[in-house]
Amino acid sequence: MPAEFAGAVALQSVLRVLQEVDPASALFKRSRELLQGSLEVEAPILKPTARRERKFLTIGMVTRRDYDGFYFTVQAMRLYHPEILSDVEFLVVDNDPAGPCAKPVKNLENWCKNYRYIPYRTTQGTAVRELVFREATGEFVLCIDSHVLFAPGSLARLMEYCRSHPDSNDLLHGTLLSDAIVPMGTHLEPKWSEGRYGCWALDERGKDADSPPFEIGMHGLGVFACRREAWPGLNPRLSGFGGQEGYVHEKIRRAGGRSLCLPFLRWMRRPARPLADPHPIVWEDRIRNWLLIQDELGLDPTPAISHWEEFLGPEGVRPVVQATEAELEGPFHFFDGIYCINLDRQPERWEAMQQRFRELGIERGIRRFSAADTPLNHHIGRVLSHRRIVAEAKLQQLQTILVFEDNGSLSPETTGELTRGLRELQEDGNEWQVSYLDGSAIAYHHSSYDAILKAVPDDAVYVARLVKELDEPGETMQQLFRFFALRSGEVS
Repeated sequence: MPAEFAGAVALQSVLRVLQEVDPASALFKRSRELLQGSLEVEAPILKPTARRERKFLTIGMVTRRDYDGFYFTVQAMRLYHPEILSDVEFLVVDNDPAGPCAKPVKNLENWCKNYRYIPYRTTQGTAVRELVFREATGEFVLCIDSHVLFAPGSLARLMEYCRSHPDSNDLLHGTLLSDAIVPMGTHLEPKWSEGRYGCWALDERGKDADSPPFEIGMHGLGVFACRREAWPGLNPRLSGFGGQEGYVHEKIRRAGGRSLCLPFLRWMRRPARPLADPHPIVWEDRIRNWLLIQDELGLDPTPAISHWEEFLGPEGVRPVVQATEAELEGPFHFFDGIYCINLDRQPERWEAMQQRFRELGIERGIRRFSAADTPLNHHIGRVLSHRRIVAEAKLQQLQTILVFEDNGSLSPETTGELTRGLRELQEDGNEWQVSYLDGSAIAYHHSSYDAILKAVPDDAVYVARLVKELDEPGETMQQLFRFFALRSGEVS
């Protein structure tokens, strides 16, 4: 018998022992030790930094394959703004944690005691900055692009301003400096130009750093701050880059706040990256995002569509508009997040599911979730993956989520039943917690999150004791539904 096969058989035997013996026994403890490093294959991404001492201000950014920009932004603040460091948390969300920049980005935690590294790869794009606010511990949050520099003293003055306005509901911006280090922008004018909404403009008051704050209509999101509890949140269905100009500002206004320019908050950005462009323009994403936002806010998208048709041509715009309108009217729009679980070592399954999602018109709204890889018993990985999605949904305050598996029975023959099930679910309102949808997916309501997270630990060894019921003959997706429904308290 090959040694590798014999070892696998031995581990399976230990797993069966683990599932049967008393957790308080010495035999359980020994079985746990033997299985600890074997049940789950280590994910190919680095671990997040543990939460540290709470600070007054969180300075957060999302970075993606931009080590140079990130490094000089963080280190410039540490070098040239030492007066703020004792009460600041640096929070970095790595949106490509399996890429070449991940390790050096994380390694800064070894030299910066108030630094937190968060890997996140479920979705990519500008809307990932939402995670900065969900992970931040500061009373106020300064969210920045990972390639900006601040004028000396500006961050200290920002902290002083925030301390003097502890109940502020405002969105705070500053004055953008040119490469000549002179003021070039205090706000955006609400105009369309070359496919983008918002043109830089300079208010005379912004030329003097000592001018008092003044109200503006909108600004770019390269640098902005607000009280963490006043953050209005981004539409969780947004994907890719762009399309958010003026959006947060309108949500802040509707919540009773203002958008302000603080002339002393002076900053500059890297205008070009000639050796690499990590964010290619995908007009389909920009158009879809804008239409989703306009729908959320109840605004007329016609002027934007007219501009795009003039700029890009009707043939490139109308299919995207029609697809997004169908998405908005379809049953899947009910969910704040739609996930598909897929093992990193099975990309062909993800490609096949993408084609099915494309046929349903929901491809751009799908979040690929990297599955927990548990070769000894795949049910353990399925449970861990669903549990981790629920944990992510709770962190991001998603009200309803839909979870597919990449081996599910999503086919033209089953989509009709799935669609009918989704519409029935919406008609039920909040009268459900976990729902099984015709063998294709499981839906979770936010009311089930706490019970599931309490009942199902994020630990492969302990989950192994819970999944015996999933080894019984039968339709596995339905069994998985019942597993989580029981633990949410929905069924007895």
